[in-house]
Amino acid sequence: MRIEKDSLGSLPVPDDAYFGIQTVRCAQNYDVTDHTFNELPHVIKAVAEVKMAAALANEEIGALEPEKAKAIVQACQEIIDGKFADQFPVNIWRSHGTGVNMNVNEVIANRANEILTGKKGYDAVHPNTHVNMCQSSNDIYPAAEAIVLYRMIANTLKSVKYFEDTLAEKAKELKDVPRLGRTCMQDAVPMTFGQVFGAWHSLIARNRKRLENLLPEYQETILGATVLGSGMGELPGYNETVYKHLSKVVGFEMKQAKFAEEVIEDSALFDGSQNNDSFIYLMGVLKAIACAGGRIGNDLYVFSSGPRTGIGEIILPSIAPGSSIMPGKINPYMPELLLQIMQQIISHDMMATLTVNESDLDLCSSTCGSFLGAMESLELIDKGFRLVADRCIKGIKVNAEKARQNAEMSTSLATMVSALYGYPTGTKIAHQAWNEGKSCKEVALEEGLIPPEVAEELFDVRKLADRKATIEMFNKFKSLRKID
Repeated sequence: MRIEKDSLGSLPVPDDAYFGIQTVRCAQNYDVTDHTFNELPHVIKAVAEVKMAAALANEEIGALEPEKAKAIVQACQEIIDGKFADQFPVNIWRSHGTGVNMNVNEVIANRANEILTGKKGYDAVHPNTHVNMCQSSNDIYPAAEAIVLYRMIANTLKSVKYFEDTLAEKAKELKDVPRLGRTCMQDAVPMTFGQVFGAWHSLIARNRKRLENLLPEYQETILGATVLGSGMGELPGYNETVYKHLSKVVGFEMKQAKFAEEVIEDSALFDGSQNNDSFIYLMGVLKAIACAGGRIGNDLYVFSSGPRTGIGEIILPSIAPGSSIMPGKINPYMPELLLQIMQQIISHDMMATLTVNESDLDLCSSTCGSFLGAMESLELIDKGFRLVADRCIKGIKVNAEKARQNAEMSTSLATMVSALYGYPTGTKIAHQAWNEGKSCKEVALEEGLIPPEVAEELFDVRKLADRKATIEMFNKFKSLRKID
C-alpha cells in the first residue's frame, strides 16, 4: 500500500492502483452497493473522450505543454481502449459526477506520469492542474452523459426499427388471414391478423420517430460551463476550441448548448447546470415505446391463451425445450418479457420525475438515478425488442381455421342484415343465431332473406375486413336493400 495525502488528510492506496486518494475516499463515502463504474465502461470511455478533447484544446491554446498533452492523450486513448477497465471503483451512486471525474483524472495522471517518468505519481502531470484544466465535474459529467445517451439512443433506434420491420413482415404474411375483432373483450366484427400486426407496426413506428426526434438534443451539452455556467477558471480560447476536438474524438458533431432567444449571454449553460428536465422527456418517450411493447405483449398473451380453453388463435414459438411440464402448453415467455420491460421503465420514468424536483438552486445535483435509469431503459429496449422480434414475432403462427370459425360464428355479422333490411331484422337474425347455435349466414338463408349466391359473398369474413370490398358489395347488391 502507498500513502497519499490531500487537503483532507491521508489514506492508503493499493500500490498497483492507477487511481488515487480521492477515488478511495469517494468509494468509501458512497459504498452503498457492490456496483461500481467498472461495470459502466461506456461511461468511463465518454469521460476519457472529454478529457482527451480538453487536453488537445488546452495544447492548441498554449495552456498545456505539448509533452504533457501528448501523455494525457495517450492515457485517455488507453482508457478508451479498455486497458484500465478495473480502475474505476467509485460506486454508481455518487454525487454529481465529482467522484468519477476525479477517479478518471487520477488514472490519467498516474498513467501520464508513468509514460513521462517511468513511475506513477503526480510529479509531471497532476490530476487537477493538468488533466482537469479548464473543467469542472459539473460540466464534464453532463457532457459524458450526453455522449453516452446519444450512442445508446442511436443503438436502441436500430433495435426498435428492427422490431418494427419484423412486425411489418408478419403483417404482410398474415394479411389474408381473417379473425374476429374484439372490443372490451367481447365479439366485434371481422378483421385480419395482417391488420392487427399492421396496427402494431404503426404504434412502434410512431414512437420510434419520437425517440429519433430527441437524438439531436444529445449532440448539445454544457461543456465549457465549468462549475455553474459562467466558465470560471477557463483559459482564453478553450471554449472556442474544445468542441472541435470533442467532435473529432467521439466521431459525431458535438456543440455547446445555445438558445435562439437568450435574455442573458450563455443562459443555456446556466439552465443546463441547474436543470435536468431533459430526462423527463427522454424517459417519457422511452416509457411510450415500452408501453407500446407491453401492449403488444399483453395482446399476444391473450391471443395465445389456451390451448383448449382460451382464444388460442395465435401459436407462439416454443423458445426452449421443456418450457412447460404440461403437454401442448407453451408459456408466453417473450410476451412476458415485453411486460416486464414496460414495468421496469415505468419505474425509471418516476425516478426521472423525482430527480428533477429534488435538485435545488444552481445545480441539478441529483441526476444519478435519472442517468442510470435512462441507460438501463435504453438497454432493455435495445436488447429486449430485438430478442422478442427474433424469438417470438418471426415464429408466430396462426390457427387460421379456428380464427375463421370464430369470425364466421360472430353475431356481429348480423350488421350486414341490418344494413340491407334495417336494425330490427338484423337484431332478430342475431338473436336467432345465438339461440340456435348457428351462424348469421345460416339463419339468413333459412329465413329466405338473401339468395344463396349473395350470402356467400355478403358473409365472406375476409371481404368484410376490407373497407373497399365491403363498399363494393353494397353497391353490387343495392337492389336488395329494403329500408323503410
